[in-house]
Amino acid sequence: MSEQIFGLIGQAMREIGAIGKNSKNQQQGFMYRGIDAVMNALNPVMAKLGLFICPEVLEQTREERTNAKGTTLLYSILKVRFTMYAPDGSNVSCVVIGEGMDTGDKASNKALSGALKYACFQLFMIPTEEMIDPES
Repeated sequence: MSEQIFGLIGQAMREIGAIGKNSKNQQQGFMYRGIDAVMNALNPVMAKLGLFICPEVLEQTREERTNAKGTTLLYSILKVRFTMYAPDGSNVSCVVIGEGMDTGDKASNKALSGALKYACFQLFMIPTEEMIDPES
C-alpha cells in the first residue's frame, strides 16, 4: 500500500479554508460554526481528492435530564471512531467524543454531528479565521 492518505490529508489542509463562527444561535445569541458549514467546506475538497470518512460508534450513553422549565431532555454522549480512507485504501483513524441534547429524537444525531465536526477540525487543523500573509 502506498499510504496515499498522508499526502492527501496534507493537500486537503492546504485547500480547505477557514471556517468562522458565521451562524447565530437565535435563542441564546452566540455565534457558532455549524456542521453544515464544515461539510460544505470539506465536501468539494474531499470529493476532488477521493477521500471519504466512515464513522463507528464505539460507546453510547443516554440519559434523561430536566431543564429549568421542567422539560425533559434526552442527553447522548457518543465515543466515535472516524476512519478516513484514500483511494488506495490507506487510512487513518481518530476517536472523539460527541455530546448532544434534544427534547425529541435527535440527541444522538446532534452528538454524532458534533463528533464529526471536531474530528475534522482536528484532523485537518482547519483554521477558525482567515490567515493573513505577513508578506502581503
